[in-house]
Parts: sequence; structure tokens; C-alpha cells
Amino acid sequence: MDRFDCLAGCAAVRLYGCVPLPYVKAVASPTVAVVHAMCCLSMHRKKSQTSVIIQAGESKYSHNYFENFNMSIINNTLNLDMMIRKPLTHGLKMRVDFSISLGKSKHYQSVFANIVDVCGVVSAIHNNIFKTWFQSMLEHGNFMYNCPVTEGHYFLRNWRMEAHMVPQYLYAGDYRVNCHMFFGKLKTKHEDFVVEMKIFALLKSS
Repeated sequence: MDRFDCLAGCAAVRLYGCVPLPYVKAVASPTVAVVHAMCCLSMHRKKSQTSVIIQAGESKYSHNYFENFNMSIINNTLNLDMMIRKPLTHGLKMRVDFSISLGKSKHYQSVFANIVDVCGVVSAIHNNIFKTWFQSMLEHGNFMYNCPVTEGHYFLRNWRMEAHMVPQYLYAGDYRVNCHMFFGKLKTKHEDFVVEMKIFALLKSS
């Protein structure tokens, strides 16, 4: 069992919840499934204090969907400002890839990647890591509570990743979170690219 199996197994807890082990085995490797179960058993342990420092961010977008899309990191907060020119409808998906730095070489190892239904996250009853982030962002911007997202100006101001939003099982280190939004099938001629954001953050624990 290596470091990345441990990270991926525990990440599954936040993505899927403490679902039955056979389900996890169906979507991940056996090692990841076992670690998933171990993390579920340890979730009630006292958690160490965790802090996140958002260091940088970058983005690119499709002019078919946005007139502009600006992203900035100010005083450890994420800020977005965008003008949507074409509605974002049901069927919008997002691939989220959590990666950890392998050192000073600037290479990253993917810890866990998952494709989520964006409208499904918005309307979901049960909390997961994406729902938790979205609910927090609603308090710092004017994002819509449902789909489709109509044309207009949207913003996110001074959003900070608080300690309770960070999985406590993650190792301290430098992380990259890549959020790639699209319609259709990823990495095929049928993919309709919408926007991509990369966030670089330092995870510290005490």
C-alpha cells in the first residue's frame, strides 16, 4: 500500500460518503477500497488543526460560453468575475483532479480524480466535498441555486477554504486542484469545453 493509495482511499470517503465496501470496489482498486473503510472507521477521531494557503490560480475559458472570465488570488482568498453569454444547462460536467507535488520538480501525482454532474451537485440532498464547497461559495457570491445558469454577470469574492472543508486525512504538502468543466465526452471530438481552473495551495497541519 503506497502513499497515493492511502490518499485516494480516504478521498473516496468525501466523494462517495461511507458507502458499502462493494460499491467502492466497483469504482476503485481493492487497496483504495480497503483504505476507504479504514478512513470511515477513523472519522470520529479527534482532528488536528488544518490550514490552507491558496498560493496561485490560473484559468482558461471558451468564448462560446463567456464574454470574460477572470480569476485572482488575493490575501489567501479566491475571487472570480465572469460574464456568461450562453446558458449553462443540464448535462454540464466537471472533472476534478486532486494532485500533490512530488517535490521541487513541479511534477504532480494525481491523488484522486472524479467527474461530477454540476447540476446534480447543486441539487444534491446529501453533502459531499463538492456540495460543501458550493454551499460556502453561495455565501460569497451571486451564483444560482439551480440549473440552468442563465446569461449574466456572476462573481465570487473573498472565498476562503476553511479548515472544515479540507479532508483531515490529506498529507501536508503542495496541492493542485484542477477543475475542468465541459459538455459531451471528455477528451474526444464530442467534448464541448466550457472553462478550466487550476488552484495551487499549501496544506499545513499542526
